Amino acid sequence: MKRVVKFLTVVVAMAMTFSCAEPELHPNPYLDVTANNIKGVWRMQSYDNGVELAEGTYYYIVFDRAERTFVSYDNLGSMGQYTRSGKYGIITDGAAIIFGDYDFGLGVSDWEHRYYIRNLTEDSMVWVAVDDEELVTVYVRDSLPEWIEQKKE
Repeated sequence: MKRVVKFLTVVVAMAMTFSCAEPELHPNPYLDVTANNIKGVWRMQSYDNGVELAEGTYYYIVFDRAERTFVSYDNLGSMGQYTRSGKYGIITDGAAIIFGDYDFGLGVSDWEHRYYIRNLTEDSMVWVAVDDEELVTVYVRDSLPEWIEQKKE
């Protein structure tokens, strides 16, 4: 009889413990914005709040976590490929903001905007310009195509 009482006591205690824990109904699907979580290759899918890139155009950006550097490859403003490189940083003070500068060899030039990074997942992220929230860019995780002429160090 004592065993039954002990068993029932344990069962009731376990039931009370698990019933008090509230299940998370909507777990946050988004990742923290860190250099580790954005490392790798990203392809611009759309810009200016939903405008998709014209057929035949591309923009790829590759983030290096350890060095906090990036290299981008695009043909948006020219007939050929344009390659840029530089350093980036992330500020996480309430909202995650990414910023960077280009190293053009003749000096350093800041990115035109700083961007809030929102809705970061393993496969996509949204950048919103801090100074113009109508400027929204969507990036998707990808790999560099073989035909991209990678910068030689």
